Amino acid sequence: MDNRKETRKRNDAASDDVPIYSRLFVVCGKNASEDVLRELFTPFGEIEDFYYPVDFNTGLPKGICFVKFSKTSDAAKALEALHMKSAHKLQRSIRVMVAASRNDIHTEEDADKYKRLFINTPKTITEEELLEHFSQFGKVESVIIQRDRETEQPKGFAYIKYRRFSEAAIAYEECDKKYRAVFAQPKASNRKSGATLEPKIGLLGDPSVVMSPLIPMMNVQPQGYTRVFVNCSPFLTNFHIKQLFDLIPGMIDCRYAVDLVREYGKGSITYSSQVSAAYAVEKLNHFEYPPGCKIFVKPDFGRHNNINHTPNVSNALNNLQSAMSTAHNSGTPDLAKLAEAIAQASQLIKAATTGVTEQHDPGSFNYCSVKLPPPQPLAHIDSPVAKRCFLVCKPEPPSLQVLRDVFCRFGNLINVYTLPNKTVGYARYALAQSADEAIRVLHGSEICGVRVKVLEAEDEDQSAQKRRRTYY
Repeated sequence: MDNRKETRKRNDAASDDVPIYSRLFVVCGKNASEDVLRELFTPFGEIEDFYYPVDFNTGLPKGICFVKFSKTSDAAKALEALHMKSAHKLQRSIRVMVAASRNDIHTEEDADKYKRLFINTPKTITEEELLEHFSQFGKVESVIIQRDRETEQPKGFAYIKYRRFSEAAIAYEECDKKYRAVFAQPKASNRKSGATLEPKIGLLGDPSVVMSPLIPMMNVQPQGYTRVFVNCSPFLTNFHIKQLFDLIPGMIDCRYAVDLVREYGKGSITYSSQVSAAYAVEKLNHFEYPPGCKIFVKPDFGRHNNINHTPNVSNALNNLQSAMSTAHNSGTPDLAKLAEAIAQASQLIKAATTGVTEQHDPGSFNYCSVKLPPPQPLAHIDSPVAKRCFLVCKPEPPSLQVLRDVFCRFGNLINVYTLPNKTVGYARYALAQSADEAIRVLHGSEICGVRVKVLEAEDEDQSAQKRRRTYY
């Protein structure tokens, strides 16, 4: 009982550790004892907290632990010395990672974020002076003073990148206090892109909304299923599974339970499109979560798997009966209405027998307001440019993946691009007829809800000559 209270006390603690990055997450295996692990980490510094969780039902270790050091540099040294190493008292190598909190475990792909420091600087200081000061703590890979783009004057802050996490940690602790050093966070552009995609991800929950550029970005082909099965560690909760699979755009249902007899977690996840489901299998199958424990994601080809909204059965039958009765009693039957009712009933029969409807073809991404021909291969990147199209996209251009998919459908597309921070761009074709057809079809259309003007652009040589005359 005391152990349970202690666990609740730990979970109620603040999620941010002080100092930052001083807590380590260790995958050690169930055979590693607490005493051996403590002995392994103690030489690197003062340990403030050692958490070795066990299963409340069986009393067996879970195969992981958390080690909280009093100093970031001590944690960094332990990580570098013990990660993927095997001690003589352990039967296997251990994995050591930084855990900013027990709910935020970082992986090896994030290694660079632990090597960069953000510092405040006087506007008169130079890169050489910063390099001289910070080199005393370790090997400095780069010093970048942020400057104003127009005036080239320093903004008053800089970034210092070290070769190793432990060197950055020592500098963080021991550098001159006037620099107010902190570990640099991921670039704001990454957070901004995530915030931009958030409202678009929500649209995928509705199968009728097929204009989102996220679907072609996934770069997978629909495989005939919209639901996947997952088998995983029994220590994962419904919250963990839902958060993980919700990373794939379009999740609309998550059902998960733990089999206590066989000791594994199992569930099913349903997506709004076949592309999203195929992408989930491709990216999450054999993914280690938590680290050291693989999850297995398999497609569900069941006959009732399709989630597209088929017409209401009773309404479809009533419509068909009404249309047939009208056609029988009337001397001039409404053939259009009868054909529509028959088509609606046929769709219901196909959905019931095959699990696939034709209401929304998952392979047809109708994010363009005009009908497009099928995709065609791109021309060679070094092909001579026969004609260019000038694009104007208001309020902002769609993604390049979507533009490439749209403009390649007229054949002989070399490339399409937009100018940075502008609403204009160019599509370059190896054949003039293809460019003319793109202008004819796409001018004034909407792509992903963005109104697009497609005009004939000047020849590249003439445009270059005009620029030269302007500069001279």
